[in-house]
Amino acid sequence: MDSGKSFRYASLAMNILEKLLGTRFTVSGLEKIPSQPVMFVANHFTRSETFFVPYIINKCSKRSVRCLADSKLFQGVFGKFLRSVGTVSTKDPNRDNIILNDLITGSFDWMIYPEGSMVKSKEIKFDGLYVSYTPHRIGPVRTGASVLALKSQLFRNDLILAHQSQNSQILSEYKINHGLQYQSSLEKLQTHIVPVNITYYPIRPGNNKIKNLAIRLIKNLPKQIIEELEIEGNILLDSDIDINFGDPINLVEYINSAQNIINKIPIIKYETKNNFVIKYYRSRLTSDFMKKIYRDIQINFDHLFVSSLIHITHDKISINYLKRVIYHSAILLSKTKKYRLNYSVLESNIFSIFSDEKNHEFDSVFELALKQSLISKISPSEIIVNKNQLSKKYDFHEIRIENTLQVIAREFDLIDGASSVVRKVCTLENDELKNLVFNNILEYDIKVFEQEYLQNYDDKYSKNQNVGKPFFINKNVNSSKNIQNFGVVLVHGYKSAPQEVENLANFLSGYGIKVYAVRLRGHGTSPIDLKNYLWSDWYNSLQRGYCALANICSNIAIVGFSTGGLLTLLSASQKNNLSKLVGVVSINSALKLRDIKAKMVPGINLWNELLDKFKLEKGHLEFIDDEPENPHINYARNYIKGVYELEKLMTICADNLYKINLPTLVIQGTNDPVINPKSGELIYNKIKSPNKKFVEFEADNHVIITSLKRDLVFQEIMNFFNQQKFI
Repeated sequence: MDSGKSFRYASLAMNILEKLLGTRFTVSGLEKIPSQPVMFVANHFTRSETFFVPYIINKCSKRSVRCLADSKLFQGVFGKFLRSVGTVSTKDPNRDNIILNDLITGSFDWMIYPEGSMVKSKEIKFDGLYVSYTPHRIGPVRTGASVLALKSQLFRNDLILAHQSQNSQILSEYKINHGLQYQSSLEKLQTHIVPVNITYYPIRPGNNKIKNLAIRLIKNLPKQIIEELEIEGNILLDSDIDINFGDPINLVEYINSAQNIINKIPIIKYETKNNFVIKYYRSRLTSDFMKKIYRDIQINFDHLFVSSLIHITHDKISINYLKRVIYHSAILLSKTKKYRLNYSVLESNIFSIFSDEKNHEFDSVFELALKQSLISKISPSEIIVNKNQLSKKYDFHEIRIENTLQVIAREFDLIDGASSVVRKVCTLENDELKNLVFNNILEYDIKVFEQEYLQNYDDKYSKNQNVGKPFFINKNVNSSKNIQNFGVVLVHGYKSAPQEVENLANFLSGYGIKVYAVRLRGHGTSPIDLKNYLWSDWYNSLQRGYCALANICSNIAIVGFSTGGLLTLLSASQKNNLSKLVGVVSINSALKLRDIKAKMVPGINLWNELLDKFKLEKGHLEFIDDEPENPHINYARNYIKGVYELEKLMTICADNLYKINLPTLVIQGTNDPVINPKSGELIYNKIKSPNKKFVEFEADNHVIITSLKRDLVFQEIMNFFNQQKFI
């Protein structure tokens, strides 16, 4: 076998397949793999792991990894392909000697799946030893990987010692029994075991292109194969596959103390001493690396969703309560710094489940739970949790399709201590959770600002830190119930900061209204920070304020100035029918800019990107200096990238205005020097809401919320709130 050529062919084939399928692999821990012979040990959930894990290792580290495969696969052309890339049949009579020879000499690394076979149900329990449940076998996780790895280290030691002591008998026995000979290179080698965890997200049943193609090409496919194509096809086509390499176990260090004691026993032959070491360590070593494998499962949104359903003590719950349990569980798990977290449960992403907009992570698993009868809707905002369905028994080869979330729950239970965190959160009352969620969103918002302020601080251009800091005001302790349940999100303009809306915030809070003033990413730090963010990042900044208030307010209005107004209108166009958003106010928002130079921005930005691509420094036009109306708040330098994002936002906002059906107040200054004053009327006309109002103010400046006309603007907003009976 030309091993180098075979692995190159396999790598090429898998690389093509990866691009065709669009599979998203993420790999971590590669730096932990020692430059020594390695036995990789991994959990086993899909048949395709046999092929793509060695490929990923080879692609990322250039190491050649061989593995075992079911003997039934070694037929026809596919069987020839498996042999050509070094895969060995589980029933090959020379299997163990091949593995030992590779590990002892360092010719190849090996990948073994100690669970013994695919554990489709992920039913694995720990009772001193890890036990896996499959139709073929219920019993402890197999210790074969430990035995082979231990033997490789012990046999290598024997060869080295036999050579040093010139023991020809031992050298001869190893050559005859195992085909092994001493080489000087052996003295530099030590066998390591590297635990590998493979986590899939999301796991979804359903028809897919791979399954449908196979059914068309092959008649009478067995039911088991159809199930595998349904699950694995969806994983390969539309899932993240996370591969994590854990801390290696050096077998020289692992067995050193016991081996030293056993070696001192006189008379006993070397084979017997080796057997003592193997017998003493095989189960212990297996448990140790299996614990590392399961510890490194990457926690994702589905894990927290199903664990919350299991541990919530009430059968009837609100959907928002479920979301709060999921969110707070994610925050607590993150704070422990013990666990590996998928992007779907990071605070920077998971807060958006409260946005009252489409949320792929929540909507997808919620629909799956409905379909598989784990939950039932009793109203648009309430569900019943069907506890019996969560624990119902299914056939091993059907469970991934019939009760996918039960499989996911079992995987989550393998992570030490994680379920306990969710269980603890489920003991909290809804009112307590509301405040915990609100406080965490606000604290995170402030923390992100403070970090970015320090990272981007500029002696010349940065303002006082309080200028850019997002803030919340709540003075409604003695207010009426309506006011206590009402909150307003305030959104500042482009190149500005939260202090721009501070006067308006104080005015509104004087009536007892809760006010959350957001900071758009890239703002309130230094002008160069505008290069780092997209319009969608600004939108998420608004969403953060909305999501925070959604946990403590029944009704919310969003008031945005200039660019903040565009974001406000876009948000109103995206909310669902159950949204807490009751109305929006847009002040001097731009659908058109006055400055003709703005029309040049897309071309300039494209030119800059081309220069960056070719790593050319000269010829960039990255910024323009200007004189803002409020120099103590606004940036005095404007980055082309920021204006480019602003123009994209203007287009997207204009395209979505027709979707707004909420009460809307549009305010426009008549002689705005920055935006075309026609913008206000254009916005008003495009909005299809039957309840809308357009108000013009005679003003020669853009930032009318800090001008002499500000009191009139503020009162107009308050009148709007009263007319709509928000308070």
